[in-house]
Amino acid sequence: MAASKHIGKRTEKKNFLDIITLIRSIQRAEGNMDCFQMGMIDCDQVDCKWRSFCLEVYPVLGKD
Repeated sequence: MAASKHIGKRTEKKNFLDIITLIRSIQRAEGNMDCFQMGMIDCDQVDCKWRSFCLEVYPVLGKD
């Protein structure tokens, strides 16, 4: 792959916010395990503010 194509792809990726990574960072800051949408169906983090979004059958944020 030519260098210019590689640089172009990196630029494209920077145009999108990685919501899952952001939420996991917030989870760590809140003192919770950073496990957002990792498929843990037996989650015991009942105080996590993201729990309801994480455990939905059809997640709002989805995965690529």
